[in-house]
Amino acid sequence: MAEQQPEIKVKYIKKKGGHTGAHGGAWKVAYADLVTAMMSFFLLMWLLNSTTSNTKAGIAGMFQDPDFFKTEKGKAILTQYEIQKTGILPGGQGMKQGTTGEEGGGPPVVEEDDTGEKERERMEETAQAISKAFNQDKLLEAFKDQISFDFTDEGLRIQIRDKLKQVLFDSGSARLKPYTMEILKEIAQELGKLPNHLLIGGHTDATAYPGKTYTNWELSADRANSARRVLESSGVRPGQVQRVTGYADSVPLDNKEPTDPQNRRISIVVMSSATEKAELERQKSKPPKAGKKP
Repeated sequence: MAEQQPEIKVKYIKKKGGHTGAHGGAWKVAYADLVTAMMSFFLLMWLLNSTTSNTKAGIAGMFQDPDFFKTEKGKAILTQYEIQKTGILPGGQGMKQGTTGEEGGGPPVVEEDDTGEKERERMEETAQAISKAFNQDKLLEAFKDQISFDFTDEGLRIQIRDKLKQVLFDSGSARLKPYTMEILKEIAQELGKLPNHLLIGGHTDATAYPGKTYTNWELSADRANSARRVLESSGVRPGQVQRVTGYADSVPLDNKEPTDPQNRRISIVVMSSATEKAELERQKSKPPKAGKKP
């Protein structure tokens, strides 16, 4: 007879409080992660809504190219904030020069002369960039001798002049030639990178406009406004143009006869910071108009 095997007994142990897991800490970690993610998302949305188009372009460029701010476009964006002496967000104060983010907090300390020198360098770089674009583009290359750059008391002046066989507008009209629009579009892309305000002037030669109700004064003003519209639709920022003026034939080019075709031109002045400051002070010092309280 086979030996009898011992009986195996299985003991079941029931734990009290079967829903104890619901009172653990795992759900708190998940909830905290959710709240943090939501806060980060709304903070990102607020930052994007508070920044300018230039800042967004800089952020996008940095993600596409780590060396973006070493390029001309990246440097132009950084330059804008340097001139404005502000941080990236509205109301920001930027950082002091030579300090880290922890130490900074106020506007950068820049000497007045140093600001003027850097500003002139930026304007010269803009003029060089425009000249380079005209040298590289086959269409615009034919017009490079009609564009000149010089510095006046107001700032950098860009002049686009007529030639006998290459005029900027239809005769006696403010309608731009197609190639004139291309010239202005190329210039606008570079001027839009600068924080400076612009002055646009229209000029005619001394040839009298036929008729008495519409003269060279109206024609020059209308031509300046035509140029403004193209500039603002091609890169110049809203509000960057401060003044549009028609000069008729009152400011002929040096060493040119009053009827010389080159007197028919568009002038664009990039105002220096010193000029803008003087203009603001002059506006403040004007006496109030009669009948109005100061």
